Amino acid sequence: MNIFGIEISEKIYLPIFIIICALILDLIINIVLNNKIKISKNLTKHEQRSRETVLILIKNIIKFLIIVIVILSIMQILGVDTSALVAGATAISLVIGLAFQDILKDFLVGVAIIMESQFAIGEIVEINGFKGEVISLNLKTTRLKSYTGEVRIISNRAISEVTNYSLCDVIVKIIVSVSYEDDIKRTEKVLEKLASELSESITELKGGININGIDSLSSSSVDFLITTKTSIKNEQIVKRKMLREIKLAFDKENIKIPYPQVEVHYEK
Repeated sequence: MNIFGIEISEKIYLPIFIIICALILDLIINIVLNNKIKISKNLTKHEQRSRETVLILIKNIIKFLIIVIVILSIMQILGVDTSALVAGATAISLVIGLAFQDILKDFLVGVAIIMESQFAIGEIVEINGFKGEVISLNLKTTRLKSYTGEVRIISNRAISEVTNYSLCDVIVKIIVSVSYEDDIKRTEKVLEKLASELSESITELKGGININGIDSLSSSSVDFLITTKTSIKNEQIVKRKMLREIKLAFDKENIKIPYPQVEVHYEK
C-alpha cells in the first residue's frame, strides 16, 4: 500500500485493520446480545439475575474467541506457521485437561447452573444440607452464607442437591393456643380483627393473613392455626411481628395463653 508516496507493508496495516474489525465486531455482538437477552423490570429478581449472569458469560466467551482469532490471524500475516501452533496447543490442552479434570468438572457444572437458572446471587438455597444466601456464584465455586454468619465454599462439581427457597413465597404458620375456659367465638373475632389490621401494617407480607380455625384440641389448650405468605428472607421477621401483636391483643382482651403448671399437694 502506498500513502503519500510512502510504501507501507501489509504486515503493518493488515494487523491494524484486523484489530479494528475485531473491536467493531465485538461492539456489534454486544449490542445484539443486549437486545436479544433483555433484562426487563417486569421479570422476577431471579430471572433478572440469571439473565445478567448468562449475558456476562456469553460476552466473555465471545470476546475470548475473537481475541484468539485475531492473534492467530496476525501471526499468520507475520509469517508464523499457525497450523503447527494450533496442533501443539491442542496437544497441550489435552494434557492440561487430564491434569485438571476436577477444575474442568467445576467449570462445566458452573455453566450448567448458570444456563439452567438453578439459583442466582442473593437467593436463599440449600445445597448438600447447608442453607444460606448465595453471595458468590462463578464457574468454579459457589459460596453460601448462613443466617448465623458461616460461609461455606462449595465446589460446583460437589453440588448434588439444590433447594431454592427464593423461587416462591413461603407460608408462615403460627399456632396460637388459648385456654379451654376462653370463649371460642370471641377469640375468633379478636384474631380476625387483628389479622385485618396486620395485613395492612406488616409491609413484608405477600398477601393477607388467614385465620384457618381450630387446628387441634390439645391436653391443655385450644390451638388455632394462622397462615400468611412472605419471602424466605422475611419469614422470621413476619413471624416475630405477628406473635408480638397477638400477645398484646390477648392481654388487652384478657384472653389467656396456657402454660405448664405444677400442682403440689402436702400431706398432713
